[in-house]
Amino acid sequence: MDKSPSLPLVRRIFADYCDRHGLSLICDKGSGQAGYIELADGRRRFFRGTHFDLNPLGAAEIADDKAYTLSFLKRDGFTVPESILVHGSDVLASLRVHKPWIAAKMHSAEDALHFAEAVGYPVFVKPNSGQEGEDVVRLDKQADLQRTLTDLLMRHSSLLVQKAVEGADLRIMVLDGKVLLALDRQPVQVEGDGERTVEQLAFGVAGLNFRDPRVEPELTRQGLCSASIPDKGQIVELLPNKNLSAGAKARDITNNVADDLKETAVSMCENLGLRYAGIDLIAENPKKPESRYAVLEVNAAPGLNRYAAQGTEELAKVTSVYERVLDALTGKST
Repeated sequence: MDKSPSLPLVRRIFADYCDRHGLSLICDKGSGQAGYIELADGRRRFFRGTHFDLNPLGAAEIADDKAYTLSFLKRDGFTVPESILVHGSDVLASLRVHKPWIAAKMHSAEDALHFAEAVGYPVFVKPNSGQEGEDVVRLDKQADLQRTLTDLLMRHSSLLVQKAVEGADLRIMVLDGKVLLALDRQPVQVEGDGERTVEQLAFGVAGLNFRDPRVEPELTRQGLCSASIPDKGQIVELLPNKNLSAGAKARDITNNVADDLKETAVSMCENLGLRYAGIDLIAENPKKPESRYAVLEVNAAPGLNRYAAQGTEELAKVTSVYERVLDALTGKST
């Protein structure tokens, strides 16, 4: 079975697992991103990318909607950031005609401006549905927020505006009531050497698109531009979010996360009806019991490719996570 490094990581791990356990792996002949594992009794377990036959469809759909996820978690007593969901003018106009009772409960970009003034800056704006940190923007001023809302609502039907929360940015991987891995995600950043410009330093950041429109505002926030030469040792953040897909790095802190925070992540999964998920949250001090936290979102199909690419140790940990996922898929963990 082909396990070439050019194939997707999940496909390679699945192929090795199926070889060892005598199972059939059927994949599409193009990208290798979709397929199924056929069990000995003929049952099939399908996957597409990192979407596996583990989570119920309804639960996964809720998790894909950030506002729904946070509203249900807040209802259950979990801590979430202060947020407002806003919709584009075309969406609101249509609903006012066809479903005015729903439109009356929805918010516009103008409402988001009032919200930000009330809770205080900075705030984050993000698509209500979406992954890998695409179009996530941090804003410090009303004029910038207004401009960003206008721009993003041309591409997204709804946006979530959230009060920024300070602390460690964690992703906690949960499967069937157990924490498999906890990652502390670091900012996408460079360290000045007193000689090279920010743009030159950024060439060494794997996965970063320096032409990302969010880079310039982030540099401006720090009083810099792409041609600036940071002092030696000066840390420059390049993006407002810490998604690994955008060039951020992560370190494993699984053994250093307080038990009650792990239990909180597990409870979130259970309350949302998910067997497998990545919980993204901000924790004031992950090591300290009863530390304050705020959950940002829940990913029902969390990817680990970028973390695996950091090195052989990280690859081994990711492989172990997917082995556990495969055990759950095939029934070997029961």
